[in-house]
Amino acid sequence: MARKSRFATEAKEEKKASQLLAGIYTRLSIEDDDDEEQNSIGNQKKIALDFLKDKADILAAEYYVDNGYTGMNFNRPDFQRMLNDLRSGKINCVIVKDISRLGRHFVMTGEFVEKIFPMLGVRLICINDDYDSFDDNCDSAALLMPFKMVMNDSYVKDISKKIRSSISAKMSSGEYLPSSNSIPYGYIRNPEQNTFDVDEEAAPIVLRIFEMRANGMALNAIAKTLNEEGIPCPGKLRYIRGLTKAAKYENALWIHGTLRKILTDQVYIGNRVHGRVKRDKLGMEKLRRSEEEWQVIENAHPPIVSNALYESVQTAMQEKASQCSSFQKQEDLQPEQREILREKVYCGDCGSMMRSCKGIGRANKDGERNVFLYYDCGRFMDSGRATCSTHYIRHEEIMDALRNALDAQVRTAIDFETFVKEIQAMPKVVCYESSVRNQLSSIQSKRRNMEVRIEQLLVDLTDGLIDRQEYIYAKQHYSKECTQLLEEENKLFASSKCLESIVAKSHKWIQFLKEYQSFPEINRTVIDFLVKRISIFAGKRIELILNYEDPFRLVSEYLEHIPEVTENAQR
Repeated sequence: MARKSRFATEAKEEKKASQLLAGIYTRLSIEDDDDEEQNSIGNQKKIALDFLKDKADILAAEYYVDNGYTGMNFNRPDFQRMLNDLRSGKINCVIVKDISRLGRHFVMTGEFVEKIFPMLGVRLICINDDYDSFDDNCDSAALLMPFKMVMNDSYVKDISKKIRSSISAKMSSGEYLPSSNSIPYGYIRNPEQNTFDVDEEAAPIVLRIFEMRANGMALNAIAKTLNEEGIPCPGKLRYIRGLTKAAKYENALWIHGTLRKILTDQVYIGNRVHGRVKRDKLGMEKLRRSEEEWQVIENAHPPIVSNALYESVQTAMQEKASQCSSFQKQEDLQPEQREILREKVYCGDCGSMMRSCKGIGRANKDGERNVFLYYDCGRFMDSGRATCSTHYIRHEEIMDALRNALDAQVRTAIDFETFVKEIQAMPKVVCYESSVRNQLSSIQSKRRNMEVRIEQLLVDLTDGLIDRQEYIYAKQHYSKECTQLLEEENKLFASSKCLESIVAKSHKWIQFLKEYQSFPEINRTVIDFLVKRISIFAGKRIELILNYEDPFRLVSEYLEHIPEVTENAQR
């Protein structure tokens, strides 16, 4: 931590001359119970806003809140949203109460502080730690930062160990029940007897699902039947009953994944199963355990299906799985083919993630079979045409479209620097920026004079020249005027740096695109850096969403803004 990042120097110099748009990040989780009031979301936000009161060069542009997420894992919704905003240039500064709010995992937190943030030109401010990554005078705080991160890491691991030990003991004795939202479909919670009761509404649906599968119906066919009959799936039933307010469940449908989970769960023959998943290390993804490691409590609650019916369904499911496995082993694809577009391809019509599948063509006269990778709408594959339509497209078609789009972006990058120089030399741009600078200087002078008046009021009160009521009235008046001037000053400051900010935000993308010309092929690194999302619409129409805004469009919007601002300034 004490060593300066090699990315930091250039970023510091760039940001010193431009306005900082800050994202205030707040986080609270179970590991903060001992100091919940101090670490509350509201208190974190208040500390950040108080810090910014006298920071005229930093604007609070966005707020990010992760409530209920551990600091050992960085896959948090609003943290990821903040990263996307940092990459797009929407913000260029991150403010947290202290480093533990950013994260508690020593290695991962250090990676963001030392590498990722400096590479993106991001200023990090940890208020209570007295740490500012762009302040050359905070070396002592920087030296202490690694020790604080180690302590944060150790603290949360100790808390997690105690919690896991307590839950494990309850599981072994049969005393542990999951939360209400985790109760299996077909059951309701009986907290008094520490068990499950049969849900009279949903249990017949569970039995019917088992019977349909035992009679040979495919999972997609079962899902289609239930959806057509308007039978609510587990998520939608919880939404209807008010057990969840998540909007995604309001129109949720049956899919084969939900059915597979029900059909393979021992809970429906009266067994309670714990320990299906484990986490090797705190902050890591949970991994599925083998059945031998599960904690099974038999006859823990009333069954919904018989043992015979359950075993019949398991046999049918295993036979189907064996057939699929045999197909997959006929030929194989290179792992990098699946990896390169993983979690990047989405259905443009329904928004669900496209699923990658292996296709095997017919054998030619020599007996050779063409193996290929294709994508289709995941929702369509799960639930049929009731939810979406086929969006079948070959992997090669997406990659060809991607190459063409990135080649066009390279040509844009080459032309952009020349384009900016021409814009900067335009008479109306020169005149506009000069006018804004003059207005900014005038307002700054007015604001400083107003601050002097506020200070003088206290002197006058102390000297007895004014009474306390006069002091309060005058201070409120001057403070209100000072705040208005500051807001106007910030707007003008942003306007004066607008073109500069556009160029700065676009710089790393422009440089990367120029370097892209020398890349032998498109790889995952290129896609992660440039591509946010690939949407596939019906008819194989492909829409590419990049991680950055079109700099030509931003400059054009800036030019359209100039006449309006100039006219306002003249008035």
